[in-house]
Amino acid sequence: MNTRQGAWHIAKHELSRDWIGIVFTVIFCLYLAFITIAVYNDEEGIMSWLLDMIFLVSFPSLAFVMNKTTMRFWREDTYTGKLAEWRTLPIPLSHLVIGRLLQLVMVLTLVLTIFFTTQYIMVERLNEQISIGAYILFALFWYFYALSMAVAHVYFEIGHTGKAYALFCYINVAVFVLISVAIGIAKAGLVQGLLDELQKGHWWYTAVAFAVCAITLYSGYTIIKRRLKQRHYTNKKISISS
Repeated sequence: MNTRQGAWHIAKHELSRDWIGIVFTVIFCLYLAFITIAVYNDEEGIMSWLLDMIFLVSFPSLAFVMNKTTMRFWREDTYTGKLAEWRTLPIPLSHLVIGRLLQLVMVLTLVLTIFFTTQYIMVERLNEQISIGAYILFALFWYFYALSMAVAHVYFEIGHTGKAYALFCYINVAVFVLISVAIGIAKAGLVQGLLDELQKGHWWYTAVAFAVCAITLYSGYTIIKRRLKQRHYTNKKISISS
């Protein structure tokens, strides 16, 4: 089995087991979409910071299926145990890492397609004032942002203990909440500003986001694979094949 086949098999296997979690993730995505509809309709822009916070904080997490493993990683270190189990099988690390990244791509593509489609249909300000081309570039920008950030999450998710991963998540949320509040205080909405720029034809914002995402995926694969070769899965350091 080559790398592409092995990675696809792992991604398909994991997602088929988590279909209920995917449903809950989609429901949460729709919940966020309806919250942002109210913010878009705020003509005074007082709540623009909330829109920024939802996009910055929530989008990367939408690449991860909401399941029991996600909810108990702090207490039980479930990802380390799961990886240790996988490593008892003759599966190369390249298959595991690419398979995990492929899951991100598949879940995020589904969820954000639903999110942005719902927004464009439901928000008159978008479907009446923003061209479909500009809106697609807008959606792609945030897709590339979310995927880039999700790669960093995977590095901590499978490369460190559950407590280290949780600490990363808490710090990440705190930092982006503070950034969103600071942008709000400065009355410079990030989401709204980007939408306006893309409507003016400034497509290079999305092009840069794509380039950063491509670099992040490639470098993330290399770094995560190297980390998994070095990390402890049990009390002993086990030999890892590449």
